[in-house]
Amino acid sequence: MSLADAIDEAYEALYSDRLPAAREALARAQRLDPAHPEVRLLAIEVLEAGDEAEEAVVAAEQAVAALPKSMLLRLKLATLLLDVYDDVPGARPHLEELAGRLDKGEAPDVGGDEEDAPRDFAVEVWLTLADARGSDHDPKGALAAAEHAVKLAPKDAAARVALGSARFDLCQLDEAEKCVAQAIDRDPRCADAFWLRGRVLTVKGDHVGADKAFARAAQIDPVRFAVPFRVDEDAFAALMEESLEELPAQVRDYLKNIALVVEDVPELAAVQKNDPPLSPGSLGLFEGTPPSLAPGDDPWSHFPTRITLFRRNIEISCVDQDELRDLVSSTLLHEVGHYLGLDEEDLDERGLG
Repeated sequence: MSLADAIDEAYEALYSDRLPAAREALARAQRLDPAHPEVRLLAIEVLEAGDEAEEAVVAAEQAVAALPKSMLLRLKLATLLLDVYDDVPGARPHLEELAGRLDKGEAPDVGGDEEDAPRDFAVEVWLTLADARGSDHDPKGALAAAEHAVKLAPKDAAARVALGSARFDLCQLDEAEKCVAQAIDRDPRCADAFWLRGRVLTVKGDHVGADKAFARAAQIDPVRFAVPFRVDEDAFAALMEESLEELPAQVRDYLKNIALVVEDVPELAAVQKNDPPLSPGSLGLFEGTPPSLAPGDDPWSHFPTRITLFRRNIEISCVDQDELRDLVSSTLLHEVGHYLGLDEEDLDERGLG
C-alpha cells in the first residue's frame, strides 16, 4: 500500500466515523513516512476525532516545530488554537505569516491532485485571518483579509459573509446587508449569512426581520445557532440587578458610583467616535475619559461617566435566562476593566476574571 492510499483510507474512515479503522490506516502511513506533513496532519485530525483536542494542539505545535516551512501544519495549528482555546493572540501571528507568504507567491504544501487545492487553501487562510483580526478588534484588517478571499473565490458564500462581517464592524450597515444578500444568492442555506443579516437588522431597528433571520439560521444549523432569548425591558432590568449581586464586592462598590444605562443597540454616532469604530454589535460601552494611571495609583478611584448595556445585542448571544444573567455580569465586569485599562490577566490577578 502506498502512502497516498494509506492517507486516503484513513480519511475515508474518519469521514464515516470509523475511528479505529482510521487509527489503523494512520499507523500504516506512519510506518511508511512518519515525518511527512500530511501524515502529521492526519495524526492531529485523528486526535481531534477522538475528542483529544488538547493533545491535538500539542501534536500540532510539535509538527510545526519539526516542519516550520509547512504552511499546511501552521494553518492547522492556528485553527486549533482558535477552536480549542479561543486564543486569538496565539493564532494570529501564524496566520499573518501564512498570509505574507501567500502574498509573496509561495505555493502551499497541499497534497492531492485537485487543481483548486492551492486556491482553496489560500481562501481558508484569508478567511481564518479575517475572523482572527475581527476578534482582535481590527475591523480594517479583517476587511482587507476578506477582500483577498473574495478576490480568490468570488462565488464563495463564506467569503461574502466575512466581507459583510467586517463591513458591519466598521458600521457600514448597507454594505454589510449587500454582502449578506450576495452570500445567500450564492448559497441559500448559508446559516452564517442569515445570522449576520439578523445582526444588521437588529442595529437598523428592524427587530421582526432580525428575529426571522436568526430563526432561519437556527433552522439551517441548529448545532451552531439558536434563536436569541428575548426579555422585555423590565425583565432585563431585573436580571441586571441579579447580575450585580453576583459580581465581586469590589466591583459592586465601584459600580455604585456609575450610572448604568440600558439601550437596545448602540447609536452609530457614538461607536463611530473611535477610529476604527466600535462594532455596532458591541454588548456594552463606557463613556468618559479612561484614567492615565501613574505608578502606584489606585485605578478604582477613577470613574467613567456611565456604562451602557445593549439589551438586544446581549440577547443575541443567549439561549436562556441563566446565560443572559451571566453575560450581563461579564459585560459589566469587562467594561469596568476596559475603562481602567485592565486586561484579562489583570482582571484574573485581582480575582475578577
